[in-house]
This record gives sequence, structure tokens and C-alpha cells, in this order.
Amino acid sequence: GGCSSAGVGWRPRGLSAFPSEAAMRWLCILFPQLALDAVLRSRDDPTVPLALLSGPPQRRVLQAVNESARAQGLRSGQSLTQARTLLEYFDTVEHDPAQTEHWQQFLASWAYGFSGHVSLDFPRTLLLEVASSLRLFGPWPELEQRLRAELQALGFQHRLVLAPNPLAARVLTNVAD
Repeated sequence: GGCSSAGVGWRPRGLSAFPSEAAMRWLCILFPQLALDAVLRSRDDPTVPLALLSGPPQRRVLQAVNESARAQGLRSGQSLTQARTLLEYFDTVEHDPAQTEHWQQFLASWAYGFSGHVSLDFPRTLLLEVASSLRLFGPWPELEQRLRAELQALGFQHRLVLAPNPLAARVLTNVAD
């Protein structure tokens, strides 16, 4: 299959299973706050200040915060103690890496609706070969609009980049959408 979940980085030798690179177009979808979005999907009111926590009990750290917590001064990397001095009441949820992996697998399954070649080689990222998808779903602007609408409906923030090779697509998602 075209899906790899090794998580140890891109291995160019794996490209031999894909069509000729000359005909390929790679889409990278980066989920900049996958763990937080996964939690927000199940909340009745996503506007309540929320922080994901990580770290040992004696040194709790904010792993991620939602927009409303950010607007009140909370930031990723702050200690829970420091955050409580800035904002006394906010919801906390324990960061669960297994849940983040679950949602990345869920999104990969969703992505197979657009491409038979999906890679999970990077954290919080999907790489899809979409040359044939463009023939099936229409030109890039139409496919992009459909992808964005579906991801928004699923509740996941994202950045999309289309490039001629997977590494370029992945690198570009760090700086562009």
C-alpha cells in the first residue's frame, strides 16, 4: 500500500511503489494543532479557554492552548503555575499522544478518498500524490476548495501546499499555505 506510518522520516526508496515522479503532484496537509483540534471536536463550547497539559506532575506544562486561552495570555510552553497566575479559571485536558495518532490515522483514512497514495511519514502531516486526483476531481482550485471545506467541517485547522515532490511540499507547509 501507499500508506506508511513508520514515523521515522521520509525514505526516498519508498517512492518506487508510486507512479513515475515526472507525472506526480504532491499535496502536503499539515495539521498545526492536531492534538488540540482533536480535543476541541468533542467540546460543547470550543470558545471556553482550554489548555492541553503535559509533563510530570511536579512540572505541568501547557502543551497547546485554544484561541480564547491565547487571547487571555496563555501560551504553549508555560508552566501550569504561571498560567494560573494569568488566568485563574480555564479548562485543562491531559495531552494524549495515542489520541493524536488515532486522529492522524483517521485523517489518513479520509485522505484515501482523494488519493490511493497517502503517506504518514511526518508527524501531524499527510502527503498525498494527487496527479490522478486532479483528473478525477477537477483542477487544483476545485480540489483545494473541496479539501478545505471537508477539513473545516471535520474541525481540523490545516495548511495545504502542492509541489512536484513530497519533500518540497512538506518543507513549504512550514512557511506557506
